[in-house]
Amino acid sequence: MPGDSSIETADAGQIAYANPRSHSILSDGRRLNVLEWGDPARPAVMLIHGLRDHARSWDWIANELAADYHVFAPDLRGHGDSDWAGAGSYGIANYIIDLADIMDALGLERLALVCHSLGGVLGLRLAAAFPERIGAFCGIECIELPIVRDDQIHPTPFPVRLRGWIDEERKRRARLPRSYSSLAAATERMQQEQPLLDHQTIMHLARHAIVTNPDGSVRWKFDPAVRPRAPEDAKGHDLDDILDAISCPVLLAYGDASWIPIPSEKRLARLRDHRVVTFAGASHWLHHQCREDFLRETREFLKSRFESPDHA
Repeated sequence: MPGDSSIETADAGQIAYANPRSHSILSDGRRLNVLEWGDPARPAVMLIHGLRDHARSWDWIANELAADYHVFAPDLRGHGDSDWAGAGSYGIANYIIDLADIMDALGLERLALVCHSLGGVLGLRLAAAFPERIGAFCGIECIELPIVRDDQIHPTPFPVRLRGWIDEERKRRARLPRSYSSLAAATERMQQEQPLLDHQTIMHLARHAIVTNPDGSVRWKFDPAVRPRAPEDAKGHDLDDILDAISCPVLLAYGDASWIPIPSEKRLARLRDHRVVTFAGASHWLHHQCREDFLRETREFLKSRFESPDHA
């Protein structure tokens, strides 16, 4: 269902941008919301957000890229305006089949991926499973899940991880989703969690991240069950196989002030065609903190590595 494509000003002080068109796609009976910008005649680019985020987080990036590309951004299951899936349904493989269904439903035979965090973890696996369809990959701090790094430091047997996940899930079930008195209160909470992001960006992210409760309070749109990582995701046994299978050019973006470390040279060497770019003073949300620089790097990468005849 096409949505509104009018022009709006996101927040005070922000330039006007075009609202995306919106589509509902069914994946195993579950509704997935997918946003669309740009001309269908142009090369396709999919933007994939991270954990507890939403597709409207890409608004600035998408509107810039839409001048040259046909841009899509899905809300992952349990996020944004897509349906919740419930406990036990947020493993890596669950997200991947949704993305594969989205590609098929939209007829995306060849596309580039631009991904953040968990979205990049998913995008890497999509590029490995469908190398003939992914023409380029740009990922923000995404090679290893934190749960994988933690398990490498303190290896934990699967039965212990499984029981820990069950305990955490039971505690989550006993809690109501956290609510806030107003959008302003939710915005303030997000600003506390992301102090390095400017207030206008936080206002935009929060506005699209909340839903109003019957009593007038607001809560985050994401399913609280997305937080606990599935115990089978912890080891990352297949990561080297995934990196070995990626044939497209890869651009990896990291912030030098982030808590996410750049993977080892040994790990990165498995990618046959890659480049790492580091953004000074940036943290995990570098695509918001260094938006212009990130866009410049991404545009140059897509122009030279996705559109060029050698990589068509």
